[in-house]
Amino acid sequence: MSDEHAPHARHAATWRRYLRFWGPRAEADVEDELRFHIEMRVRDYMTRGMSEADARAATARRLGDMAANRAECLTITTRRERRMTRAQLVDAFRQDVGFAFRTLGRQKGWTAVAILTLALGIGASTAVFSVVNSLLLHPLPYPHADRIAILFQEPTQGNKTGMNVMISPRPELVRAWRESARSFEVIEPYSTSSMTLVPPRGEAASVSVASILPSFEALTGQHPFIGRGISPTDLTAGGHVALLSDAFWRSRYGGDTGVIGQTLSLDGALYTVIGVVPLRFTLPELFGRSTDVWLPLDMHNDNVGMSTIARLRPGMTTASAQRELDSIATRLDNKSKNAIRFRAKLVPPRQMVGFAQSLMLLSGAVAFVLLIACANVAHLLLARAATRQRELAIRAALGAGTARLTRQLLTESLVLAGAGSIGGLLVGWVGLRTLVALRPITLTQLDTAHFDLTTLLVTIALGLLTGLLFGVFGAMQSARHSTHEALKAGTLSTSHSRRHNRLRGLLVVSEIALSTTLLVGASLLVRSVVRLQSLDPGFDATGLYGMTIALPYKAYKSVEARRAFYAELVERTRGLGGVESAMIAEGAPPSMSFLIGALQIEGDPTPAAGTTAFVNYNGVQPDYFRQMGIRLFEGATFSDTTPKSNQVIINEGFARKYWRGRSALGRRLRVVYNNEGEWMTVVGVAANAFTSGRTMDASDPLLYVPFHGQYRPSLLVRVKPGTNPIASVRKLIPAMDRQLPLPEVTNVEEAMAQSVGTPRFTMLLLAAFTVLALVLAAVGLYGVLAYAVTQRTREIGIRIALGATRRAIGRAIVTQGAVLAVCGIVVGLGGAFWATKFIEKMLYGVPRSDPYSFAAGALLLFGTAMVACLVPMRRAVAVDPLIAMRAE
Repeated sequence: MSDEHAPHARHAATWRRYLRFWGPRAEADVEDELRFHIEMRVRDYMTRGMSEADARAATARRLGDMAANRAECLTITTRRERRMTRAQLVDAFRQDVGFAFRTLGRQKGWTAVAILTLALGIGASTAVFSVVNSLLLHPLPYPHADRIAILFQEPTQGNKTGMNVMISPRPELVRAWRESARSFEVIEPYSTSSMTLVPPRGEAASVSVASILPSFEALTGQHPFIGRGISPTDLTAGGHVALLSDAFWRSRYGGDTGVIGQTLSLDGALYTVIGVVPLRFTLPELFGRSTDVWLPLDMHNDNVGMSTIARLRPGMTTASAQRELDSIATRLDNKSKNAIRFRAKLVPPRQMVGFAQSLMLLSGAVAFVLLIACANVAHLLLARAATRQRELAIRAALGAGTARLTRQLLTESLVLAGAGSIGGLLVGWVGLRTLVALRPITLTQLDTAHFDLTTLLVTIALGLLTGLLFGVFGAMQSARHSTHEALKAGTLSTSHSRRHNRLRGLLVVSEIALSTTLLVGASLLVRSVVRLQSLDPGFDATGLYGMTIALPYKAYKSVEARRAFYAELVERTRGLGGVESAMIAEGAPPSMSFLIGALQIEGDPTPAAGTTAFVNYNGVQPDYFRQMGIRLFEGATFSDTTPKSNQVIINEGFARKYWRGRSALGRRLRVVYNNEGEWMTVVGVAANAFTSGRTMDASDPLLYVPFHGQYRPSLLVRVKPGTNPIASVRKLIPAMDRQLPLPEVTNVEEAMAQSVGTPRFTMLLLAAFTVLALVLAAVGLYGVLAYAVTQRTREIGIRIALGATRRAIGRAIVTQGAVLAVCGIVVGLGGAFWATKFIEKMLYGVPRSDPYSFAAGALLLFGTAMVACLVPMRRAVAVDPLIAMRAE
């Protein structure tokens, strides 16, 4: 190449060097190389006497198809460049990781503390997220589960005594929705019940049964793994076929594949087993009970209560779907001249989780714990950065650029975060298993919580995020220090030390503020639960047991047959030794029943047409109040229990709501349903009682009506102290009718305690996370003070040498910690006052601004902070002035 082309070549090479900063330039390199060869060949021909045009023509003939050559060269060059780049990246990454392991290995104590801190923060977050993911984000294992909704109906207007309760639509309305609604891909009705399984040998047992249509398989995306599913032919043939759940098949039949073709006796009818369905073939866990047996659903049986689940069409909104369902319901009601009006309510499955509010609270708590853990690791990084300034300065002086040092620091942080993530997975798995094992009996939905791929990805993402944040944070702090100053002195300059101290102090204040907020919330929940447990239930639950009796409809169609069965059962029970009293009631504590209709007090205007509400009630026998220990403030118990007597007893809350300051005796009221309702006369006023559970309001209006022989009442039995005849009582029921199973027994005293299970469980979890946050905050404060003492060792030695007392030195260290703690507590109390509004609905009888809870949280945190100051204080007062000055 001639000299006149050299500057141009150098210029191009220079620009290519700058362009390569952003990556390989294979296409530009190939073009330059081909251009070079062409020009060299042209010059060679021209030296042989050819003109430039002839030389270029000869070159083109000599080199052939340049497009193909260019493409081939580009492919080879690109492949080589990528291979070299990958090799360089892998080699650089391997070097960085190896150096990170060696560096972290030389500081085993520091590394262990950092990894443990990260593992606790990430592990707590992982455990709670796995529950949130299983119950709230993915509550149903259905295809397109984000478009699944459960269809209910709610009152159109309601009244003052109405409860916020939803009901399932009636069968004829479900049929109309399936025929006419266009907002849904599918609408699937189902019904659930308990039936009596009578085996060929052994005792009868109660099993959970769900009735479904053949199309339900398409909704779930699951099919029987043994046998076949329910077909339309099964419906037309009478529907006497059954599917078994996987759990029931394994527990009852030991996983025997020969179960297909066997028969089941359910409520006296025979069903042929045709298949076994997998675990993911499931219904929404509305009441926390899994299904044992699946039967065909008779859509034309209007006596069967139906629940309904549906999948919206893509792009369809909930509001428009509800309007369409309401219009169909209105047309049906007008056609049937039904005056009762309800409106449709589409509820996502996640909103049916009773633990949802507590989960959101716990999610916020673990987020605080993770932030505190991150702040603690930031402390550690600052301390480590201070000790590594000389090392980093030497590496920079030897030629390491800022980018190279930053990459190394990021790699160390990612290695640290990776180890913390692995530890977090272990902590999270143990935490989830512990959480499920400690759950109250009322939270069976927690059993479905599990680790899955989403949980694993979230844990990895948390680790990467924290690693990047720590790495960038450490790199920024290291970049602020002068290489010259770091090489000149063994420690940071005074300005750098002050900046570090301010930053570390700010981190500690943030940790204490977050911990204060958690402490106040935990204190509020503790006071709330303690108050719930100490409340007088309003009745005597000692030695009281309840047994639900489920009489088959076919065998006990008449009210007389049912009343005769209950009368004989009560008589036999009272004759057993150890039984103090026995009676029948529609519901045993803690339970709640309601009447559908609008409440009307005599003298008030008739409720508007279509007004609907729900009114609390219980059907009881005359001796109910005496045997339960519920006082009657006014009047007496029922004197006539026939349906025509229309007597009613109300609770004190009902009387105060409608007749405050006046006697309620002799007043009349009625529950209007479909423009009908018999007037009932108040014959007594009973004391408020927590018969629906301690978390309910005992003063909510409640009606007591005479028991008239319902299908699923409860036998209430009170036993004498020191006796336990319940086993004998249970055997009475199958002894009277072999088709009836042994009833489930509820210890009312234990059930009332379990009614506080959910708030108590939430309190315990929040308290556990608060203790963890408190420990981390105390460790952070200890780290700040210990680092300050180390930094000021020479200063402390000089002050002692000049006459300062050790008490004054200790007081200065404690004062520094106290100032940080007080600043954090003040900020945390302000944050707690704002944050407690999110748990206000979870408090019972305790205001969210409760001064005792705020004071308890502040004092506990301040005491913990003072304990954290003790070790740094003792280290400071133990400084030897001679050794301190010689060490410098």
